[in-house]
Amino acid sequence: MGHKSSKGTISIADYKGRIRLRWRHLDKRYSLSLSVYNQLNLIKAKKVALQIELDIITGNFDMTLVKYTGKTPSNTKNGIPKTFVELFEEWTISYKQMNCEVHTNYNSCRNMIKKWGIVNQNNILKKLNEETFCALTYNRRLNILKDFTKWLVKQKVWTVKPLEDVMRKKVTKIPKPKRKPFSMDEIKMVLDAFKNDTFCSKYSRYNHSHYYPFMYFLFKTGVRNAEAIGLRVSSVDTKLKYIYIREVMARTIKHTSSNHRVRKETKNGKERILPLTDDLYQVIKPLLANKQPDELVFTSYEGLAIDDDNFRKRVFQKILKELKIDDRVLYACRHTFGSRCMDQGLTPVQTAFLMGNNPETALRNYTHQINIPKDLPNI
Repeated sequence: MGHKSSKGTISIADYKGRIRLRWRHLDKRYSLSLSVYNQLNLIKAKKVALQIELDIITGNFDMTLVKYTGKTPSNTKNGIPKTFVELFEEWTISYKQMNCEVHTNYNSCRNMIKKWGIVNQNNILKKLNEETFCALTYNRRLNILKDFTKWLVKQKVWTVKPLEDVMRKKVTKIPKPKRKPFSMDEIKMVLDAFKNDTFCSKYSRYNHSHYYPFMYFLFKTGVRNAEAIGLRVSSVDTKLKYIYIREVMARTIKHTSSNHRVRKETKNGKERILPLTDDLYQVIKPLLANKQPDELVFTSYEGLAIDDDNFRKRVFQKILKELKIDDRVLYACRHTFGSRCMDQGLTPVQTAFLMGNNPETALRNYTHQINIPKDLPNI
């Protein structure tokens, strides 16, 4: 049985008393040593050879060859090879310390590869490139899958990193009208409407003024929505006059309500310190009284974490509409703060420090120039 097999098939030979399979695939030579050479084991070897040929044809070939040795590999569950999705979930939970049921990006990526069906190192790039999402989403999924496939190679599930040299797509900056900064006049109009319950229905059980400190805080500090929502009393130092931004109450894929929010570290994992100015202290001082250190500074009417999506739809949008101000998302308060910092002469480094960004992000996102120059430099 030592004759040369025809192209595309697997040769079975006696090599030093053991059965050896040899074949070529994608210009690479493979060799697999099996059990002792005898009639019974030859029958088993032919079944293995047929399985390999079938896997090559269907695109399921295991380049690690573990699948064909009869051993129980690390990527099996109860003796059955784990699917690509199962391996992704294992990697996400055990190595990335994330949860596909909680973290949006990993959930979306998991759902995408579920839709793909059979995935291997030969077709993953083709499947990714067939998706039609925007460049930003493509880059986000690419980064996750790059890390995942590197792990697959370390675990010897795959032999190559098929996404290692794939370049990120160029992201075109598209203006987001709903994040347009508010002018100083608009800020005053919005805050006055909240403070004075200007547009609050007389039949409403709740006053808009309940949210005045929350809105003042957003405009004054430029923190992210989830950072303000998750601010605890212990993070406000009334003696040293500092505010510590250490954590967030992040929304999950299930909902934005308090029941579904999770407490996490800040977006970049760093703590930052903001000055507690006298005006800001006077606004939030009543919210700190008679509260335990772990309690939230800002709460809903029911005393729960604020549902920013619900608040925007039911209160914020209504006030903007009555004031005849273009519709915005709450995040526009952050863009307003960043733009005001740059417009009033703070450097990108100072602005980035206050906002928890890097200077490049501050320059890219917050140079809106609220006050348009009325002149050009002399020449």
